[in-house]
Amino acid sequence: MIKHGKWIWNDAGEKINSYMDFKRSFDARAGQELEIELSVDGNYALYLNDHFVDSGQYPDYPEYKVYDCLNLKEFLKDGANELLIRVWWPGVDHFSYRAEAAGLIYVLYSGNNLIAASDEKTLCAENSAFQSGEVPNITEQLGFTFLYNAKEEGKEVFHAAKIIEKEAALVERPIQKLMIGERAVSKINNYGSFKERPYEYFGQRMQNAALSPRYWGPDSIWDQQNGTVFSQNGEDGIYLIFDLGKEMVGFADFDLELPEDALILCGWGEHLQDLRVRSFIGGRNFVFSYQAKAGRNQFMMPFRRLGLRYLQLHIYAPSARVYYAGIRPTDYPHDLHPIHINDLLHRKIYETSIATLHHCMHDHYEDCPWREQGLYTMDSRNQMLCTYAVYKDADFAKASLRLIGLSVRDDGMVELCAPARVSRTIPSFTAAYLMQLWDYLEYSEDIEFIKEMLPYAEKIAMAFKQRIDPELGVLPSYTDKKYWNFYEWQDGLNGRVFEGRTEPTYDAPLCGFVSMAFQSMEKIYRTIGESSKADEYHAFWQKLNLNSHRMFWNGHCYDSYCTIKGNEKYHQAELTQVLMICSGICPEEYRADLRALLMSKNGLYPITLSYNIFKYDAILSDPQNVDWVMDNIAKVWGNMLFNGATTFYETEKGHWDFHNAGSLCHGWAAIPIYYYHKYRNV
Repeated sequence: MIKHGKWIWNDAGEKINSYMDFKRSFDARAGQELEIELSVDGNYALYLNDHFVDSGQYPDYPEYKVYDCLNLKEFLKDGANELLIRVWWPGVDHFSYRAEAAGLIYVLYSGNNLIAASDEKTLCAENSAFQSGEVPNITEQLGFTFLYNAKEEGKEVFHAAKIIEKEAALVERPIQKLMIGERAVSKINNYGSFKERPYEYFGQRMQNAALSPRYWGPDSIWDQQNGTVFSQNGEDGIYLIFDLGKEMVGFADFDLELPEDALILCGWGEHLQDLRVRSFIGGRNFVFSYQAKAGRNQFMMPFRRLGLRYLQLHIYAPSARVYYAGIRPTDYPHDLHPIHINDLLHRKIYETSIATLHHCMHDHYEDCPWREQGLYTMDSRNQMLCTYAVYKDADFAKASLRLIGLSVRDDGMVELCAPARVSRTIPSFTAAYLMQLWDYLEYSEDIEFIKEMLPYAEKIAMAFKQRIDPELGVLPSYTDKKYWNFYEWQDGLNGRVFEGRTEPTYDAPLCGFVSMAFQSMEKIYRTIGESSKADEYHAFWQKLNLNSHRMFWNGHCYDSYCTIKGNEKYHQAELTQVLMICSGICPEEYRADLRALLMSKNGLYPITLSYNIFKYDAILSDPQNVDWVMDNIAKVWGNMLFNGATTFYETEKGHWDFHNAGSLCHGWAAIPIYYYHKYRNV
């Protein structure tokens, strides 16, 4: 059906961060079967007869342009009906959006009858309430925040849409739509007055305002049905902090009444360690603004998911009657297949791991819902292995794997995040993609999809093969600034060790990842019956393994790096050792000693949270060590629980890491799920 529509846009052309409204009237009857197929560049929110229907364009590419199919039956009335499609076109790349030409295409149909389609009969106008044009970013990864002016609502001047030329190969949405829930339970944590301090960004204004709290205790009542009036004490306004009770993801939603026009700043965060949400962190601006009108203001932002536990409002008014402030949860509809765990601590770790995984799965896997919402290969490998275990689902992983595959660049690297364009990428993460393809095939037995992805996989594998030093047989670090020699968030492994070096540096971790990538290619080709290609990759990784052991073994353990000038070897880390075991670079005769080293107080740079999956796999190469692994999970993840975690962190340092920007819900930290399902002994 969608082929009957034409791509349209405003005749004023493209302006970054544009909010455009498209209207179409049509006749129907209440209860009639009616569906719409639509696709946009950017994001959309769909309304019928002033009722919100749905939102959420799938992230995609011009050669893989996804359209949604939505049923409109419940929103119809007899006679004239009005469809409104609000489109947000950022026009600038961020970590989960690839900017292409603006456009909207849609068709309305009932059964086999075409009711309406996008063409010059559609009316359009720039939305008058959302501020278009350049505004501050939330973060570099998330892109623009938003500024909304309720006093300007309904001032659009509509005219005929313009038919445009737009290259796009349209395909059906590969996964289910998100469920947009009812308002989450929200409680007032704190309120009072604030005194403003002049700062450039809204986030700074909230972060640095002087707060004067009022009493709010267990006997205080927030009457949400009739609203509760809060007033300031002769200062600049009222602040309120709302607690959702746990980490959640959803659309900001509030309902309040004001005696006069007033500015409202809305900030969000995962903790209150600053006695407020941490709204401004090193240029990150976790705030949006809402210019309220006198009277009742009801607002839900349908374009931007927030990852948070706490919502904070600064209301620049003498008083406000507040009915609700919180979120509408946006969850992917999973079919959960949990296991029973007897041990209370392990059961709580398992349940919290599931919540962590769940909050990092929306249109694709996300590293975190708060700060980035990006699809990374290494992060998503952890998430996929957990998904196969607890959700018994391959479709979601398949869709994310396709997005990553379509991002392969001319140099054989995947983009840092898909489907974005990012100025640099991580070679070790690219190697992990080949491991993900094998994991998927092993779980799903979906040979046809793997064959579809093989051209991308071959391009990646050959780029690594060509990079191997012909004399030494190992891989040097990348020197161009478009590559980030990152392995994990640990001193010496975060890419900074290479800054200022001019001589070649050879990397044991990269050799380990590439060896596992080649082994994955061998297993893929053997499974699909191409033995000659499998033999070729077998020879690749065997040769790489022999040369890597010779280069990096120091007689006791493996050094992470080696420079040919002076034959300098340096840096011993747990990650390096476990990669040498998992890849088979470490010969069998040394593995028992290396496992024992890893299970002791060893003086090595310790492994970080996400890469424990490799450490546990290395230690479990001897299955007798399963109790040690379970005890370590209890220690590491249990410590986060005892610190109040409702989802698991990016690193064990929690919010203090990354100069106070650590995420408290990170998908890669869900890995206990994988081990609980594989070793059910707790």
